[in-house]
Amino acid sequence: MILSDIINLPRQVNFLKWRASVAGVGSGGTSPFQTSNPYLSSQLYTGGGLYNPTTLSNENLKPLFTLSYETGIEAKFFKERVGLDFTLYHSNTRDQILTTILDRSSGYSNMVVNAGEVRNRGIEVALNLTPIKKRGGLTWTVNTTFSKNENKILSLAENTESLILQNGPGSNGYVMAYVGGSMGDLYGRGYKRAPSGEIIYNAGLPVLSEELLYLGNTTPDWKAGIQNKFKYKGFSLGFLFDAQVGAVAYSLTQGKMAVQGKTKVTLPGRENGIVGRGVVENEDGTYSPNTVAVYDMSSYYDQHFGVANVEGSVFSTDFIKLREVRFDYSFKAKVLQKVKLQKLNIGVYGRDLFIWSKWPGFDPEFGTLSGSEINRGFEIGQFPSTRTYGVNLSVGF
Repeated sequence: MILSDIINLPRQVNFLKWRASVAGVGSGGTSPFQTSNPYLSSQLYTGGGLYNPTTLSNENLKPLFTLSYETGIEAKFFKERVGLDFTLYHSNTRDQILTTILDRSSGYSNMVVNAGEVRNRGIEVALNLTPIKKRGGLTWTVNTTFSKNENKILSLAENTESLILQNGPGSNGYVMAYVGGSMGDLYGRGYKRAPSGEIIYNAGLPVLSEELLYLGNTTPDWKAGIQNKFKYKGFSLGFLFDAQVGAVAYSLTQGKMAVQGKTKVTLPGRENGIVGRGVVENEDGTYSPNTVAVYDMSSYYDQHFGVANVEGSVFSTDFIKLREVRFDYSFKAKVLQKVKLQKLNIGVYGRDLFIWSKWPGFDPEFGTLSGSEINRGFEIGQFPSTRTYGVNLSVGF
Protein backbone atom coordinates (compact mmCIF):
# COMPACT_ATOMS: atom_id res chain seq x y z
CA MET A 1 0.00 0.00 0.00
CA ILE A 2 1.56 3.31 -1.13
CA LEU A 3 0.49 5.67 1.64
CA SER A 4 2.04 8.71 -0.01
CA ASP A 5 -0.54 8.37 -2.82
CA ILE A 6 -3.45 8.15 -0.39
CA ILE A 7 -2.80 10.74 2.32
CA ASN A 8 -1.14 14.14 2.40
CA LEU A 9 2.27 13.94 4.01
CA PRO A 10 4.81 16.64 4.90
CA ARG A 11 6.76 17.79 1.86
CA GLN A 12 9.93 16.28 3.34
CA VAL A 13 8.36 12.82 2.82
CA ASN A 14 8.64 11.95 -0.88
CA PHE A 15 7.47 8.35 -0.71
CA LEU A 16 5.91 6.07 1.92
CA LYS A 17 4.87 2.47 1.42
CA TRP A 18 3.54 -0.07 3.92
CA ARG A 19 3.61 -3.79 3.23
CA ALA A 20 2.43 -6.89 5.07
CA SER A 21 2.22 -10.57 4.26
CA VAL A 22 1.21 -13.91 5.69
CA ALA A 23 2.61 -17.09 4.17
CA GLY A 24 2.48 -20.79 4.85
CA VAL A 25 5.13 -22.97 3.23
CA GLY A 26 5.61 -26.72 3.42
CA SER A 27 8.56 -28.81 2.35
CA GLY A 28 9.69 -32.40 2.44
CA GLY A 29 13.36 -31.56 1.96
CA THR A 30 15.54 -32.16 -1.08
CA SER A 31 17.21 -35.43 -0.07
CA PRO A 32 15.59 -38.67 -1.31
CA PHE A 33 15.06 -41.93 0.62
CA GLN A 34 14.57 -40.25 4.02
CA THR A 35 11.69 -42.60 4.85
CA SER A 36 13.33 -45.85 3.68
CA ASN A 37 16.68 -47.61 3.95
CA PRO A 38 17.89 -48.55 0.46
CA TYR A 39 21.32 -50.07 -0.06
CA LEU A 40 23.90 -47.70 -1.50
CA SER A 41 26.15 -48.59 -4.42
CA SER A 42 29.94 -48.48 -4.26
CA GLN A 43 32.66 -48.85 -6.87
CA LEU A 44 35.23 -49.84 -4.24
CA TYR A 45 34.40 -53.48 -4.83
CA THR A 46 35.29 -55.39 -7.98
CA GLY A 47 32.29 -55.37 -10.27
CA GLY A 48 30.49 -52.97 -7.93
CA GLY A 49 28.77 -53.60 -4.63
CA LEU A 50 26.17 -52.47 -2.13
CA TYR A 51 26.44 -51.33 1.47
CA ASN A 52 24.17 -50.14 4.27
CA PRO A 53 23.56 -46.38 4.61
CA THR A 54 25.12 -44.56 7.56
CA THR A 55 22.00 -42.42 8.13
CA LEU A 56 18.95 -44.12 9.63
CA SER A 57 15.76 -43.14 7.84
CA ASN A 58 12.46 -42.31 9.52
CA GLU A 59 9.32 -43.98 8.16
CA ASN A 60 7.18 -41.61 10.27
CA LEU A 61 8.85 -38.47 8.91
CA LYS A 62 6.51 -35.51 8.42
CA PRO A 63 6.97 -32.57 6.04
CA LEU A 64 8.01 -29.36 7.73
CA PHE A 65 5.64 -26.40 7.69
CA THR A 66 6.50 -22.74 8.22
CA LEU A 67 3.92 -20.07 9.00
CA SER A 68 5.40 -16.58 8.71
CA TYR A 69 4.20 -13.03 9.22
CA GLU A 70 6.01 -9.98 7.89
CA THR A 71 5.41 -6.27 7.89
CA GLY A 72 7.51 -3.29 6.96
CA ILE A 73 7.74 0.21 5.55
CA GLU A 74 9.70 1.76 2.71
CA ALA A 75 10.19 5.52 2.81
CA LYS A 76 12.14 8.27 1.06
CA PHE A 77 12.76 11.73 2.48
CA PHE A 78 14.30 15.09 1.57
CA LYS A 79 14.12 14.82 -2.23
CA GLU A 80 15.05 11.13 -1.97
CA ARG A 81 18.35 11.94 -0.23
CA VAL A 82 17.34 9.62 2.63
CA GLY A 83 15.85 6.16 2.12
CA LEU A 84 14.63 3.72 4.76
CA ASP A 85 13.49 0.10 4.44
CA PHE A 86 12.38 -1.47 7.74
CA THR A 87 11.07 -5.03 8.14
CA LEU A 88 9.71 -7.01 11.09
CA TYR A 89 9.12 -10.75 10.77
CA HIS A 90 7.89 -13.65 12.86
CA SER A 91 7.82 -17.28 11.77
CA ASN A 92 7.12 -20.64 13.36
CA THR A 93 8.47 -23.82 11.80
CA ARG A 94 7.15 -27.14 13.01
CA ASP A 95 8.41 -30.63 12.17
CA GLN A 96 11.70 -29.25 10.89
CA ILE A 97 13.64 -32.07 9.22
CA LEU A 98 17.07 -32.43 10.84
CA THR A 99 19.82 -35.01 11.16
CA THR A 100 20.81 -35.95 14.70
CA ILE A 101 23.90 -37.86 15.85
CA LEU A 102 23.58 -41.53 16.87
CA ASP A 103 25.91 -43.83 18.77
CA ARG A 104 27.82 -45.73 16.09
CA SER A 105 27.37 -48.99 17.98
CA SER A 106 23.83 -48.87 16.58
CA GLY A 107 25.25 -49.38 13.09
CA TYR A 108 24.39 -45.83 12.02
CA SER A 109 26.06 -42.44 12.47
CA ASN A 110 22.97 -40.24 12.07
CA MET A 111 19.20 -40.34 12.06
CA VAL A 112 16.61 -38.21 10.28
CA VAL A 113 14.10 -36.69 12.73
CA ASN A 114 11.38 -34.06 13.01
CA ALA A 115 12.59 -31.41 15.45
CA GLY A 116 9.32 -30.14 16.89
CA GLU A 117 8.69 -26.39 16.63
CA VAL A 118 11.15 -23.53 16.23
CA ARG A 119 10.36 -19.79 16.33
CA ASN A 120 12.29 -17.08 14.50
CA ARG A 121 11.61 -13.39 14.81
CA GLY A 122 13.70 -10.37 14.04
CA ILE A 123 14.26 -7.13 12.19
CA GLU A 124 16.00 -6.04 9.00
CA VAL A 125 16.89 -2.41 8.35
CA ALA A 126 18.40 -0.74 5.29
CA LEU A 127 19.25 2.98 5.43
CA ASN A 128 20.46 4.84 2.36
CA LEU A 129 21.86 8.38 2.56
CA THR A 130 23.18 10.90 0.03
CA PRO A 131 25.00 13.51 2.17
CA ILE A 132 26.53 15.26 -0.85
CA LYS A 133 25.04 15.58 -4.31
CA LYS A 134 26.29 18.28 -6.64
CA ARG A 135 25.32 18.41 -10.29
CA GLY A 136 28.44 17.73 -12.34
CA GLY A 137 30.46 17.47 -9.16
CA LEU A 138 30.94 15.23 -6.12
CA THR A 139 28.30 12.72 -5.04
CA TRP A 140 28.64 10.77 -1.78
CA THR A 141 26.25 7.91 -0.98
CA VAL A 142 26.09 5.76 2.14
CA ASN A 143 24.25 2.43 2.28
CA THR A 144 23.87 0.64 5.62
CA THR A 145 22.22 -2.63 6.59
CA PHE A 146 21.38 -4.22 9.93
CA SER A 147 19.75 -7.56 10.74
CA LYS A 148 18.97 -9.33 13.98
CA ASN A 149 17.25 -12.69 14.47
CA GLU A 150 16.02 -14.30 17.68
CA ASN A 151 15.67 -18.07 17.48
CA LYS A 152 13.94 -20.20 20.11
CA ILE A 153 13.14 -23.91 20.25
CA LEU A 154 9.55 -24.19 21.48
CA SER A 155 9.28 -27.97 21.42
CA LEU A 156 11.03 -31.14 20.28
CA ALA A 157 9.70 -34.44 19.04
CA GLU A 158 7.68 -36.50 21.51
CA ASN A 159 9.78 -38.21 24.21
CA THR A 160 12.87 -36.27 23.06
CA GLU A 161 14.74 -34.14 25.58
CA SER A 162 17.58 -33.03 23.29
CA LEU A 163 19.04 -33.47 19.82
CA ILE A 164 22.73 -33.52 18.90
CA LEU A 165 22.95 -31.56 15.64
CA GLN A 166 26.73 -31.42 15.25
CA ASN A 167 29.67 -33.29 16.75
CA GLY A 168 32.91 -31.60 17.71
CA PRO A 169 36.39 -33.13 17.21
CA GLY A 170 36.72 -36.32 19.23
CA SER A 171 33.06 -35.96 20.28
CA ASN A 172 34.14 -33.47 22.95
CA GLY A 173 31.80 -30.67 21.94
CA TYR A 174 28.30 -30.57 20.55
CA VAL A 175 25.80 -28.26 18.92
CA MET A 176 22.63 -29.34 20.70
CA ALA A 177 18.95 -28.48 20.67
CA TYR A 178 17.03 -28.17 23.95
CA VAL A 179 13.53 -26.83 24.53
CA GLY A 180 13.91 -23.17 25.46
CA GLY A 181 17.30 -22.93 23.78
CA SER A 182 18.30 -21.89 20.28
CA MET A 183 19.47 -23.65 17.18
CA GLY A 184 23.26 -23.41 17.23
CA ASP A 185 23.72 -23.69 21.02
CA LEU A 186 27.22 -24.98 21.81
CA TYR A 187 27.82 -27.41 24.69
CA GLY A 188 30.90 -29.13 26.04
CA ARG A 189 32.97 -29.82 29.12
CA GLY A 190 34.67 -26.85 30.70
CA TYR A 191 36.08 -25.52 33.93
CA LYS A 192 34.55 -26.46 37.24
CA ARG A 193 33.98 -23.19 39.05
CA ALA A 194 33.31 -21.94 42.55
CA PRO A 195 30.04 -20.06 43.23
CA SER A 196 32.03 -16.84 42.71
CA GLY A 197 32.87 -17.94 39.17
CA GLU A 198 36.57 -18.63 39.77
CA ILE A 199 38.20 -21.76 38.34
CA ILE A 200 38.75 -24.58 40.84
CA TYR A 201 42.25 -26.11 40.95
CA ASN A 202 43.49 -29.39 42.36
CA ALA A 203 47.21 -30.13 42.75
CA GLY A 204 47.87 -27.00 40.70
CA LEU A 205 45.80 -28.11 37.69
CA PRO A 206 42.35 -26.83 36.70
CA VAL A 207 39.46 -29.20 37.42
CA LEU A 208 37.07 -29.93 34.56
CA SER A 209 33.32 -30.33 34.90
CA GLU A 210 31.76 -33.75 34.51
CA GLU A 211 28.57 -32.36 32.97
CA LEU A 212 28.19 -30.48 29.70
CA LEU A 213 28.20 -26.70 29.99
CA TYR A 214 26.46 -24.14 27.81
CA LEU A 215 29.28 -22.25 26.09
CA GLY A 216 27.39 -19.87 23.79
CA ASN A 217 25.69 -19.86 20.43
CA THR A 218 27.35 -20.27 17.05
CA THR A 219 24.91 -17.87 15.32
CA PRO A 220 25.59 -14.11 15.57
CA ASP A 221 23.17 -11.91 17.51
CA TRP A 222 23.30 -9.37 14.72
CA LYS A 223 25.05 -8.45 11.50
CA ALA A 224 25.63 -5.05 9.95
CA GLY A 225 27.31 -3.47 6.97
CA ILE A 226 28.13 0.01 5.68
CA GLN A 227 29.15 1.00 2.17
CA ASN A 228 30.47 4.42 1.15
CA LYS A 229 30.70 5.46 -2.48
CA PHE A 230 32.16 8.66 -3.89
CA LYS A 231 31.62 9.77 -7.50
CA TYR A 232 33.33 12.67 -9.20
CA LYS A 233 32.80 13.10 -12.91
CA GLY A 234 33.88 9.74 -14.38
CA PHE A 235 35.68 8.48 -11.26
CA SER A 236 34.16 6.28 -8.57
CA LEU A 237 35.64 5.11 -5.24
CA GLY A 238 33.80 2.74 -2.93
CA PHE A 239 34.53 0.69 0.16
CA LEU A 240 32.44 -1.75 2.17
CA PHE A 241 32.74 -2.76 5.84
CA ASP A 242 30.66 -5.45 7.50
CA ALA A 243 30.53 -6.96 10.96
CA GLN A 244 28.93 -9.62 13.11
CA VAL A 245 28.54 -9.73 16.90
CA GLY A 246 27.44 -12.27 19.49
CA ALA A 247 28.58 -15.72 18.30
CA VAL A 248 31.23 -18.16 19.53
CA ALA A 249 32.98 -21.19 18.05
CA TYR A 250 35.47 -23.87 19.03
CA SER A 251 38.98 -23.69 17.53
CA LEU A 252 40.79 -27.02 17.32
CA THR A 253 43.76 -25.27 15.68
CA GLN A 254 44.22 -23.00 18.70
CA GLY A 255 43.83 -25.89 21.14
CA LYS A 256 46.33 -28.15 19.37
CA MET A 257 48.91 -25.40 18.96
CA ALA A 258 48.58 -24.38 22.61
CA VAL A 259 49.03 -27.97 23.83
CA GLN A 260 52.18 -28.18 21.70
CA GLY A 261 53.49 -24.90 23.13
CA LYS A 262 53.31 -23.01 19.84
CA THR A 263 51.25 -20.02 20.98
CA LYS A 264 52.18 -17.01 23.10
CA VAL A 265 49.56 -17.89 25.70
CA THR A 266 51.76 -20.85 26.75
CA LEU A 267 54.87 -18.73 27.48
CA PRO A 268 54.10 -18.13 31.21
CA GLY A 269 55.64 -20.76 33.48
CA ARG A 270 58.36 -22.09 31.20
CA GLU A 271 61.15 -20.71 33.36
CA ASN A 272 59.91 -20.89 36.95
CA GLY A 273 56.61 -22.75 36.86
CA ILE A 274 53.17 -21.22 37.24
CA VAL A 275 50.43 -20.79 39.84
CA GLY A 276 47.02 -20.93 38.19
CA ARG A 277 44.66 -18.07 38.95
CA GLY A 278 41.72 -19.56 40.82
CA VAL A 279 40.75 -21.30 44.05
CA VAL A 280 40.97 -24.68 45.73
CA GLU A 281 38.05 -26.38 47.46
CA ASN A 282 38.64 -26.99 51.15
CA GLU A 283 37.38 -30.01 53.08
CA ASP A 284 34.68 -27.94 54.77
CA GLY A 285 33.28 -26.80 51.41
CA THR A 286 34.81 -23.34 51.51
CA TYR A 287 37.28 -22.00 48.98
CA SER A 288 40.70 -20.41 49.29
CA PRO A 289 43.13 -19.01 46.69
CA ASN A 290 45.21 -21.51 44.75
CA THR A 291 48.88 -21.37 45.81
CA VAL A 292 50.24 -24.59 44.27
CA ALA A 293 52.91 -24.07 41.63
CA VAL A 294 53.11 -26.41 38.62
CA TYR A 295 56.34 -27.07 36.72
CA ASP A 296 55.03 -29.65 34.25
CA MET A 297 53.86 -27.18 31.60
CA SER A 298 52.71 -29.93 29.25
CA SER A 299 50.15 -31.22 31.76
CA TYR A 300 49.13 -27.71 32.79
CA TYR A 301 48.35 -26.43 29.31
CA ASP A 302 46.86 -29.74 28.20
CA GLN A 303 44.34 -29.37 31.01
CA HIS A 304 43.56 -25.83 29.85
CA PHE A 305 43.48 -26.32 26.07
CA GLY A 306 43.32 -30.08 25.40
CA VAL A 307 40.36 -31.55 23.50
CA ALA A 308 38.69 -32.60 26.78
CA ASN A 309 38.35 -28.91 27.78
CA VAL A 310 36.07 -27.47 25.11
CA GLU A 311 35.58 -24.21 27.02
CA GLY A 312 39.33 -23.51 26.92
CA SER A 313 39.28 -23.22 23.12
CA VAL A 314 35.94 -21.46 22.61
CA PHE A 315 36.32 -17.89 21.39
CA SER A 316 34.19 -15.04 20.15
CA THR A 317 33.72 -14.86 16.38
CA ASP A 318 32.93 -11.12 16.45
CA PHE A 319 34.63 -9.26 13.62
CA ILE A 320 34.80 -6.14 11.51
CA LYS A 321 35.95 -6.68 7.93
CA LEU A 322 37.02 -4.40 5.15
CA ARG A 323 35.06 -6.50 2.70
CA GLU A 324 35.73 -4.59 -0.50
CA VAL A 325 37.46 -1.54 -1.95
CA ARG A 326 37.10 -0.61 -5.60
CA PHE A 327 38.10 2.27 -7.87
CA ASP A 328 36.49 2.69 -11.30
CA TYR A 329 36.50 5.08 -14.20
CA SER A 330 33.68 5.48 -16.74
CA PHE A 331 34.63 7.03 -20.05
CA LYS A 332 32.57 9.99 -21.25
CA ALA A 333 30.01 9.71 -24.04
CA LYS A 334 32.08 11.92 -26.38
CA VAL A 335 34.98 9.48 -26.19
CA LEU A 336 32.72 6.46 -26.66
CA GLN A 337 31.11 7.89 -29.79
CA LYS A 338 34.49 7.92 -31.50
CA VAL A 339 34.98 4.20 -30.92
CA LYS A 340 31.27 3.35 -31.39
CA LEU A 341 30.68 2.06 -27.87
CA GLN A 342 27.73 2.57 -25.55
CA LYS A 343 29.68 2.00 -22.33
CA LEU A 344 33.27 1.53 -21.25
CA ASN A 345 34.22 1.12 -17.57
CA ILE A 346 37.54 0.04 -16.15
CA GLY A 347 38.40 -0.48 -12.50
CA VAL A 348 40.45 -2.24 -9.88
CA TYR A 349 39.18 -3.91 -6.73
CA GLY A 350 40.23 -5.82 -3.64
CA ARG A 351 38.09 -8.09 -1.46
CA ASP A 352 38.51 -9.38 2.13
CA LEU A 353 41.43 -7.03 2.67
CA PHE A 354 41.54 -6.66 6.48
CA ILE A 355 39.97 -8.30 9.56
CA TRP A 356 39.69 -6.86 13.06
CA SER A 357 38.83 -9.69 15.46
CA LYS A 358 39.93 -11.43 18.66
CA TRP A 359 39.50 -14.82 16.99
CA PRO A 360 42.85 -16.64 17.44
CA GLY A 361 42.76 -18.37 14.06
CA PHE A 362 42.93 -16.94 10.59
CA ASP A 363 39.31 -15.95 9.97
CA PRO A 364 36.28 -16.07 12.32
CA GLU A 365 34.02 -16.42 9.28
CA PHE A 366 35.12 -20.00 8.69
CA GLY A 367 33.21 -23.00 7.45
CA THR A 368 34.60 -26.49 8.07
CA LEU A 369 33.52 -29.13 5.59
CA SER A 370 32.04 -32.17 7.31
CA GLY A 371 30.95 -34.69 4.69
CA SER A 372 28.58 -32.75 2.45
CA GLU A 373 27.66 -30.15 5.11
CA ILE A 374 29.30 -26.90 6.24
CA ASN A 375 30.07 -27.03 9.96
CA ARG A 376 30.13 -23.51 11.43
CA GLY A 377 30.49 -24.34 15.11
CA PHE A 378 33.86 -26.09 15.06
CA GLU A 379 36.97 -24.82 13.31
CA ILE A 380 39.19 -27.79 12.44
CA GLY A 381 42.47 -27.12 10.63
CA GLN A 382 41.32 -23.94 8.92
CA PHE A 383 43.42 -22.55 6.06
CA PRO A 384 44.13 -18.81 5.91
CA SER A 385 41.48 -16.81 4.10
CA THR A 386 42.46 -15.23 0.79
CA ARG A 387 42.70 -11.59 -0.21
CA THR A 388 41.48 -11.07 -3.76
CA TYR A 389 42.71 -8.40 -6.14
CA GLY A 390 41.43 -7.86 -9.65
CA VAL A 391 40.82 -5.64 -12.64
CA ASN A 392 37.32 -5.15 -14.01
CA LEU A 393 36.56 -4.14 -17.60
CA SER A 394 32.98 -3.57 -18.73
CA VAL A 395 32.19 -2.85 -22.37
CA GLY A 396 28.79 -2.10 -23.92
CA PHE A 397 28.17 -2.11 -27.66
